[in-house]
Amino acid sequence: MLNIIEEKIDLSQKLKKKIEWAKNYSSVSITVEKGRLIKLEPTNIAYVYPHKIIINNYTFLFFNGTDIFYLNTLKEKHHISELEKYFRIAKII
Repeated sequence: MLNIIEEKIDLSQKLKKKIEWAKNYSSVSITVEKGRLIKLEPTNIAYVYPHKIIINNYTFLFFNGTDIFYLNTLKEKHHISELEKYFRIAKII
């Protein structure tokens, strides 16, 4: 029998600081949905759901330990230094 184990993942302090910085400079209010780790036991298969921030019709996806974020899907990636710009764009629309 396959057991599905789901655990919440906290944002890393480094990522949290960068998101807070972009949020403060773009004057947008956000809510962060923490990512999750899904494990299938007794196998060694695991999947990581990203942390999410939703502003209007934009979904920002973040993974701990990287300096990139994804916009709406995992196909469109951007450097974390552009986050403030995209927060402003999402706020306007």
